[in-house]
Amino acid sequence: MRKLKKCPGEPLAGLTRWAVLGLVAAGLAGGCAAGHRGDPTPRTSEGPAMDLARELYLRGESLRALAVRGSISHEAGGRRQFFRFEALALKPDRLLFTAFDPAGRPAFRLAAADGRLDGLIYGARRHFTGPSTAENLARFLPLDLTLEQLLALLSGATVRPEAAGARALGDNTELIIVPAEADEKETWRLRLAGGLEQDPRQAVILAAARGPAGRPNLSLRYPAVRNLPREDIPGALEPFPASVEAQWPREKQSLRLAYDEISLGLELDRGLFVLTPPADFETAPLP
Repeated sequence: MRKLKKCPGEPLAGLTRWAVLGLVAAGLAGGCAAGHRGDPTPRTSEGPAMDLARELYLRGESLRALAVRGSISHEAGGRRQFFRFEALALKPDRLLFTAFDPAGRPAFRLAAADGRLDGLIYGARRHFTGPSTAENLARFLPLDLTLEQLLALLSGATVRPEAAGARALGDNTELIIVPAEADEKETWRLRLAGGLEQDPRQAVILAAARGPAGRPNLSLRYPAVRNLPREDIPGALEPFPASVEAQWPREKQSLRLAYDEISLGLELDRGLFVLTPPADFETAPLP
């Protein structure tokens, strides 16, 4: 990842990088997983496994907006960080994320709307602004994602399947998905509570792993998953994690995200995603 040049708030920006990474891990509760060519179950573009994988993808795609508030604990190199955050997401192109210092004051805020990206670093009194390209997002977040992909993950979207297979794990099911995106030819494994014939709207994903079987490059666990009401669909419930534990074995890093408040499918004013920097902030353009 490329660092933002001449950024006095780099340590704080690093703190926020992990906060949003935690949110992305939470968004993956909509589902992701991995496998290899030796899988005992064939992956095809037809059948019950593919039907469930497709419906899980559509379930996440239907969730346009969410608001979350909680805390993040991140550990790397024996050092642990803890901080609080809140975020609003509105697909396809709007995000507002705020990290707070120990006193509860905003430390860093990032907003994307109408193709523009703005960041405020309060301690350094700096305002960064430019196009909301994947390259500019990468200056703030350790993610090789476009804004649309990031928002899809934050809203609980699953990967769009090209092929899928499954096998029984006791009373649970392992769903193996090959993504449809040409630039993401990985296999994902989801461990689902229940069988292939369950209602996709109510399906709970217990764990996920991406990468070769037994050697994942990302592992996720959801110790607590809640069925939460959607404000946009009366009577509808959406499975969403109360907490997420993520591990990156190769980087020897771990993260735990806990939600205190979650609202799904709510109405969000588009003006919420536009930042106006204070008059005494120095503005630095992004390419």
